[in-house]
Amino acid sequence: MINTSTRLHFVGMGGIGMSGLASVCLARGNEISGSDLRENRQLESLRQAGAAVFVGHHEQHVGSDVDRVIVSSAIPEDNVEVRAARERRIPVVQRVDALAELLRGYRSVGIAGTHGKTTTTAMLATIQQELERSPSYLIGAHCPGLGGNACLDSGEWFLAEIDESDGLFLAVEPDIAVVTNVGLDHLQTYRNVEEIRNAFHRYVSRADHAVLAVDNPYVEEISRSFPNALTVAIHRDADIRAENLRFERFDTVFDLVVFGERITRVTLPAPGEHNVENALCALGAARWTGIDLKDAARALSRFVLPHRRFEVLEENGVTVVDDYAHLPEEIEATLGAIRSGWRDRRIVAVFQPHRYSRTRALSAQFGSAFSLADAVIVTSIYPACERPVPGVSSRTIVEAIERKTRAAVHPIPDKENAIEFLKTKIVPGDFIVSFGAGDIWTVTEELAHFLEEGQFCSLALS
Repeated sequence: MINTSTRLHFVGMGGIGMSGLASVCLARGNEISGSDLRENRQLESLRQAGAAVFVGHHEQHVGSDVDRVIVSSAIPEDNVEVRAARERRIPVVQRVDALAELLRGYRSVGIAGTHGKTTTTAMLATIQQELERSPSYLIGAHCPGLGGNACLDSGEWFLAEIDESDGLFLAVEPDIAVVTNVGLDHLQTYRNVEEIRNAFHRYVSRADHAVLAVDNPYVEEISRSFPNALTVAIHRDADIRAENLRFERFDTVFDLVVFGERITRVTLPAPGEHNVENALCALGAARWTGIDLKDAARALSRFVLPHRRFEVLEENGVTVVDDYAHLPEEIEATLGAIRSGWRDRRIVAVFQPHRYSRTRALSAQFGSAFSLADAVIVTSIYPACERPVPGVSSRTIVEAIERKTRAAVHPIPDKENAIEFLKTKIVPGDFIVSFGAGDIWTVTEELAHFLEEGQFCSLALS
């Protein structure tokens, strides 16, 4: 049992999910220590809040006074601190199990899905916070509009983004389960999309209430087993729908229709249909928590997108945006949002594939995902924690884009070379967007700094 007197040590505490959980536990009154391989903003924030922070892993960091060691699935069993904990008979607890235990002390909303869960959780937290419900929350990215990604407050509801990647999320039993969508991903855990769908089905079955985004066919299948779930959609019949969508660059406007009745016009400060779907999920969850949907819709007008979710880095003749999208459907949705809001702009996409396993499984789908781009730069694969796989490279994605689109494709493995290439090729009016879950943001960040100086050549990408 992790109570407020339990001393906790976090291995890999600098990760966004681990640091958020550590922050909440620290606010509860737990004594917190933790380590990570390198310094970052999350570690410094925890240090300032009173946690004992170590850079580097060492068995001495796990003192005899530690009651629990918290790890994520990214931490291997042979980690020196994990080994030290087991030798000293200190329980080693997965992050998701610690989160599940924490949520049992609250009424909880768990937001899950292959993608969109970070934005949806941030939207729901914004609604609750704007309406002075004092929510607690854990979100998988820094949220400028909320002042961070984690908060412990006095309200009755705890809102948590639930990550399905390692298959351990079934330990969480929220009062309200939200599923934004289901798609093929995390092939180190799941064999196929049916396994993923079945996992989400079991997740929903553990909740008292559910919100299901049924435009996604796999979620629609899940909804058939839960007739009392709130369904949300744009293109299908559903309990809560968005109609008459209008895209105005960074804003999207739509009519909110609830059980067939138009109740209000919503102005959402986020582009694209995919963000409307996220908003519908947040509104559905808000309704289950007892919030009037007209009030919730008004609160959404003050929403700010999380870090690396269509994050605008420069808007001065050339628009530069960084986005976390790394799956084909995510990239296609974001490019669709750009085409809808910036109709006459040339779109230059910079893509860093993420993981060898994902590239091997999805390279063909990435081709059509870029059909709305005018030019695409593809870098080498960001491996995350994976080792190289013989015969798997970003070249297969380049070939797929060449086969399925008319975009000019530029394979540039090295990020630094990609930056220099862009500096000499961009022209006024271009829309540059980087995609990837790795460190591709450094390309668009440096490009934005370069553009701030107002010096670039007017050459054409071809």
